[in-house]
Amino acid sequence: MLKSLYSGVSGLQTHQKKMDVIGNNIANVNTTGYKATVVTFADIYYQTQRSASAATSTLGGINPRQVGYGVKMNSATPNLSNNGYSSTDDKYSMAIDGNGFFQVMDSAGNIRYTRAGVFHVDDEGYLVNESGMHVLGISGESQGQNPDSQIIRLVVPDTDAKCSSATKKINGVNVTLSVSAPSDNTNMSVSFVNSEYPYATYANGILTVNINMDKQYNSETDFQNAINDALNAGGVTLPDDVEILFEFESIPNNPEAVAATNTVTWTYSTPNSTADIYAGYEYTSNSGTKSTKYAQIAFSTPQVPTTAQVELNYDAGAAVGTAPVVNYDGTNWQITINANTAIEDVNKAINDYIDAQAVANPDVEIPKLTCTTFVFPANYGGVDNRQAAFDALVAANGSNSMQLQGGKDVPIDVSFDVTEAGAYANDYKITFAYSSTYGEGKTKAVWDEDNLTITINNSSTVAEIQAAIDAAAAGNDRKKLIMTGLDQLDGMNAGERKAMFEGNPSLSLGGGADSFFTECLNSLSTFNLTDGRYGSAQSWGNLSDVTIQQDGTIIGYHAVHGYMDLGRIDIATFDNPNGLSQIGGTMFAETVSSGSAILNIAGQGGAGNVLSGALEMSNVDLSQEFTDMITTQRGFQANSRTITVSDTLLEELLSLKR
Repeated sequence: MLKSLYSGVSGLQTHQKKMDVIGNNIANVNTTGYKATVVTFADIYYQTQRSASAATSTLGGINPRQVGYGVKMNSATPNLSNNGYSSTDDKYSMAIDGNGFFQVMDSAGNIRYTRAGVFHVDDEGYLVNESGMHVLGISGESQGQNPDSQIIRLVVPDTDAKCSSATKKINGVNVTLSVSAPSDNTNMSVSFVNSEYPYATYANGILTVNINMDKQYNSETDFQNAINDALNAGGVTLPDDVEILFEFESIPNNPEAVAATNTVTWTYSTPNSTADIYAGYEYTSNSGTKSTKYAQIAFSTPQVPTTAQVELNYDAGAAVGTAPVVNYDGTNWQITINANTAIEDVNKAINDYIDAQAVANPDVEIPKLTCTTFVFPANYGGVDNRQAAFDALVAANGSNSMQLQGGKDVPIDVSFDVTEAGAYANDYKITFAYSSTYGEGKTKAVWDEDNLTITINNSSTVAEIQAAIDAAAAGNDRKKLIMTGLDQLDGMNAGERKAMFEGNPSLSLGGGADSFFTECLNSLSTFNLTDGRYGSAQSWGNLSDVTIQQDGTIIGYHAVHGYMDLGRIDIATFDNPNGLSQIGGTMFAETVSSGSAILNIAGQGGAGNVLSGALEMSNVDLSQEFTDMITTQRGFQANSRTITVSDTLLEELLSLKR
């Protein structure tokens, strides 16, 4: 009879324990990551009143007869199933989509396991839960690292000092504009504007540099000085007293400007072998009047080879009526004239000499030589000036010997160069015109926009042409040209000049180029200088964004370092997760029943993925708990009735003594 009392007591105790579990489940219906506990009962010790026996030949088998002593709690096991997730705006709130647990470490160094991913980063950069326990995994670069149980700390490297800069490809070369020293205040916009005079302005991070881009800059120093001149002219002091610096990735071997130039080869044809001397000289009359006189003598022959020369001499002491003296040495002619010689005298002396030699040396053939031009001003004001004319003639020719050349096209090279290097004269056109006049002031040069016309007359010299070109430039450096060539001009006769220039030959200047630095300057626009800074220590608070990927990798974005792998949250799984011990705070501890933790990268090895910005909800099912509460209440009530009835039986037994 007493056995039923104790059975009832065990029933009351066991149902009370289950009610305790139900109450705890209901209390944690909104606890993040909480896993509801499921209780099961088991009957307890049985008293065997008759043992079982096997059948014999005369009797059948007998079943055992046993009386139980009540009930006990068989198990209280957490239900590890998922019930869903709640979204949050906090990227450090995490849940596991699948199997496994987060690893956390308490102050004593014990590793605990939880499904509640309510994490944050403390002021030292450690990833911790709300109890201050460190979250474990890989700290720092995680790529290629096996899963681990390191304390995760978000570490951002210090920033190095850097000058604000910007790089652009200009004319195929990378040009970098930077400031001279690191600064947090020099991220600026730098614009270049063409201006006749240097000047610069700076305000609100915008620097405008006015600079003469038409000027030639032939070195990096020239280029840099021009920038500095503009800053100085504008009185600009940049933040932190930095300077603007240029750096060119590569500089050509010859970075200097190239002058525009052109050379043209002209030819003029001579019908005969010819030799010509021409000179102008200044003559002063008895009255003191100055004027320019001209002396010219020309010879031609159809037979003399081009190597033949005519040597002209002057006999100042010859008597009046003296004939010119003529001689031919088989190659060259020697002719001596005097103050009374005229063209007919020269030709008569040549013919007489040829006739005499034909008689004296009939086997020697002497070529025909004719004086075609003989201009010698003489006897002005009663004064003989032939000596002065002859001296001027020889001085202009550089010799008293004239080279006979003709019967062919005679080439003359003429070159023009601008005096200032650069590309601006590439389109200049130079045209020559011929005038049959003589005299000073008749050689002219006239500009019409970019076309220069040079007029040559029968008396023009190279010096006169250059003087006319300089006068036409009128001080404009862009139109100052240098003429080279035409060395034969001063020795040409009128017919030869006409043959060469009458066709208005022309040439165009080209090949000029600005210097490498000038071309770069002309192509500059606006540079946006960025990334300037002083070096400084950095922390996780300097990150502008943090992303936690599904594999647990923590990716941070830093304005200087860019995207960084800061660590990884690794997941622990167990062969028997129901064997874990619940220690409160939604924490589980490893037991011999659960086995050791198996570390995995999230999403691998059976571990679930990490969900950032979400928390796992409690999996308590209220409908189930309320149902269990009803059945538990009825069970408790029924067991109490067992005790009550047993007590009544005892009472009846005790009444027998009456």
